[in-house]
Amino acid sequence: MAIDKLGLEFTAALPETVDHFNSAMDDYMLFSGEPVGDLLATAEVDPDFALGYCLTGCLRLFGGVGSSHPRVNLELRAALARRNRVTPREQAHIDAFAMAATGELNRAGQMWDAILAEYPHDMMAAKCAHECYYLVGESGNLKASALAILPAWDESIPYYGYLLGMAAFGLEEAGEYRQAEKLGRRAIEIEPRDCWGVHAVAHVLQMQGRCQEGIAFLDGTANDWQQAVWLRGHLWWHLCLPLIDDGQIERVISIYDDHISDCDKDMVTRLNDCTALLWRLELKGIDVGDRWDRLVDMWSYHIDEHAFAFADAHLAMTLVSAGGEKKLGRFLESQHAYIEGDESTNAEIIDRIGRPLCLGMVAFCRGDHERAAKLIYPIRDQIRRIGGSVAQRDMFRMTLTEALLRSGRAEDARDMHAPTIEATPTPSGLLDFGRALAATGDQGAADAAFDRARAMTT
Repeated sequence: MAIDKLGLEFTAALPETVDHFNSAMDDYMLFSGEPVGDLLATAEVDPDFALGYCLTGCLRLFGGVGSSHPRVNLELRAALARRNRVTPREQAHIDAFAMAATGELNRAGQMWDAILAEYPHDMMAAKCAHECYYLVGESGNLKASALAILPAWDESIPYYGYLLGMAAFGLEEAGEYRQAEKLGRRAIEIEPRDCWGVHAVAHVLQMQGRCQEGIAFLDGTANDWQQAVWLRGHLWWHLCLPLIDDGQIERVISIYDDHISDCDKDMVTRLNDCTALLWRLELKGIDVGDRWDRLVDMWSYHIDEHAFAFADAHLAMTLVSAGGEKKLGRFLESQHAYIEGDESTNAEIIDRIGRPLCLGMVAFCRGDHERAAKLIYPIRDQIRRIGGSVAQRDMFRMTLTEALLRSGRAEDARDMHAPTIEATPTPSGLLDFGRALAATGDQGAADAAFDRARAMTT
């Protein structure tokens, strides 16, 4: 047996295995290094290290690859083959990994929460639950999972600051911005390299429309998260959002070329960022040149995976934007076959929300705004189920707003924004609300919304 840095026992045959596990967890907290490679190299020489295969497979799933990925299947089989000779806690981890691999991420998150009920210092369980809830848009569970174990922690326990960052992000996604910012900034005080804590604060600033603060905050912390190879591209993406609102388009293009597009085909979460930023720029009327073309080549490796509805939507957007009609047809056929042949919750989400969203985004890109509005408007309140953050999903609101206005449905655009504009008064949201108000003839209210948006970027 081995004991990790949090005092938890796990099964290992070699004394050096614990150092490799601790190192991989450190990298996981910082989104740095090569935790997958380190864990696999260790598991291949330690026949009892089931937890290594388990965490490796989870990291691949949370990175956005589908459960059909051959490496995920190999790692799941390797973990299951060792299940009967490990501790009950490790068995529970393996069972949760197996559940996640079926596309039942919310249930898998609940299984990791069950581990935390007995072992509140199990950071692997806490991170896995956090990732699951994020990927299926379960903001309530995302918040509750971290907050439930927080009383059992203090600064004397390794990773305490990182747990604060996780709690901050859960609070932000639930709309509790003041407490989220407080915990996120405390997390960064404890560990300036905590890029997830930085991420949580960046979200708060974005959702509250604090444009100049958001730019200054991310510029000011950039040196601390440059080693976060698995998240730094996303933080650059976050910086681009207020920069777009501020009209700094040349800098946005430069950041995209230098810091966001430098990913490979297996970095699905990074590919999402690339697609989303190019789409947002084109919504603003910005010519992005041939940047879609390289994305098509990388996204094409994932046409048949359907790991998450969020990724499927971005894949469809990339294919249609680049004019890859043949590949788009293959993707839609594959998606239909997946829906018909799979009974998981993931397949149900793709069927009810993901597919109409894909078709709506495709229709919008083709200029059929009426069809886009008809497809996306009925599911607008359910889009959260495809996963991602509120800030990421805001792109679909922006697109739907354009579709509604261009198809003569200004009242629907106005009514869609009215209930939430005070809770999340971002510059882009206020501008869209103002445009909808103007289109309905309420110019006074429209001018007030425009003035508020301008004030946020000066």
